[in-house]
Amino acid sequence: MYYDSHTHLNQEDMFPRRKEYVDTFIQAGGKGLINSGASEFYNLKAIEIAQANKDNKQLIVKASLGRHPLECVSNDVTSENLSAKMDQLKSRCKEYAQYNVAIGEAGIDLHYPWGTETLQLQKELFAKHCDLAQELDLPIVIHSRDAYQDTLDILQNYKNLTIYFHCWGYGPLEYKQLDSLFPNLFIGFCGNVTYKKAQDLRDTLAIVRDSQLLLETDAPYLSPEGLRGTTNHPANISHLYDFVAQQKNLSLPALQTLIETNFKKVYGL
Repeated sequence: MYYDSHTHLNQEDMFPRRKEYVDTFIQAGGKGLINSGASEFYNLKAIEIAQANKDNKQLIVKASLGRHPLECVSNDVTSENLSAKMDQLKSRCKEYAQYNVAIGEAGIDLHYPWGTETLQLQKELFAKHCDLAQELDLPIVIHSRDAYQDTLDILQNYKNLTIYFHCWGYGPLEYKQLDSLFPNLFIGFCGNVTYKKAQDLRDTLAIVRDSQLLLETDAPYLSPEGLRGTTNHPANISHLYDFVAQQKNLSLPALQTLIETNFKKVYGL
């Protein structure tokens, strides 16, 4: 049994084949997946997929609703429309509460040179997501890339939140600091933990508490080693489970039980 804690069947290229990907995931042993929002398009499509699968007895399909920090770079989110965009997001969360299990993905992204030009706006957008998660008593799914300290600067004000760092991109030192600060912390690993140059990720994987561990495809991105260059999709999570079980010296059934428990805990399922 497999749980994909963060995926994007709501992405433009994947959405037309969503049923095929869901069926393939079920055939592979899939039991649950969360389509994560990153824009109004992503949010609406995530809700649509959850609605279409609400009576699916084989699979849990839910949504996480949010606005990606790079929307600040693309000018989809500006200082002038920030409040209106967040009001819209809040309305979506309330209207579709039965399908929405988290706020996000949200955070700070400084991977590209132009990201720093919108840092202050990204921080404001991220803080408003944290406020919304706090108000609605939902976990927050964090996208943080090359921006650890800036992300932490915001999170310091929300230590009561359930925090899910999706697609972990830092090392053991950052993890240890977060672990010491946030009692409700979850760390998600993607296919890039299998890459040869990703030793920092594997070093973190080795010390992450069992009760904090989540696995995700972040499809269509970050296909695991051996499948790189192909479109990632939820059924590929099985490759990640095999890799992590070996790395953590766990049997596959033990890891499957562990991830199921954490998946349902973080999302309140």
